Amino acid sequence: DESPPPAREGRPDSVRVGHANRPLPGYPLAMVVEPYLHPDLTLVTEGSSTRGPLSDRLTEAVDDLIPSIDGKELRRLLEARETQGPTSTPEGVAFPHAMSKEIDRTLIVAIRVLGGVDFGVPGHPRADLIFALFGSPSNPWNHVRLLARLARLMHTEEARQRMRAAKTAEALHQHLLEED
Repeated sequence: DESPPPAREGRPDSVRVGHANRPLPGYPLAMVVEPYLHPDLTLVTEGSSTRGPLSDRLTEAVDDLIPSIDGKELRRLLEARETQGPTSTPEGVAFPHAMSKEIDRTLIVAIRVLGGVDFGVPGHPRADLIFALFGSPSNPWNHVRLLARLARLMHTEEARQRMRAAKTAEALHQHLLEED
């Protein structure tokens, strides 16, 4: 069972608050992505016309860090999730994710895809910012909170533009940490 990441102190959004902006007892500090974002899992790569090659790239990226599950099974899980409902947004951002009891740690893969990837959703542009999340169903709230955090980070056009300006994986990683 993975322990929760360290919380950031001193941020206005760092605690859930109740009446009169007092912290509510028992509510955790705000989720941050940094503990789940390995520098080797931040990429800038060429696009493809479909999700298939992206799924392959995602599973290759986490292969060494999640050896407890086969890459083909990870790809199957990503594709199965996508059939339940789109993970892309009208802003050109996608949040593919998969959970399996064989995944022993939570990881985020951040990719800027030059040219974007068609997620097959009418009305959505090709997604060029991809934030894939892999986790365990034994910790579903962690998974949901990370997805919500990533969505909040990409909520503004300014934040998306900063990510899209990244020319290297290192710059993308740094921009994401700064947004977080």
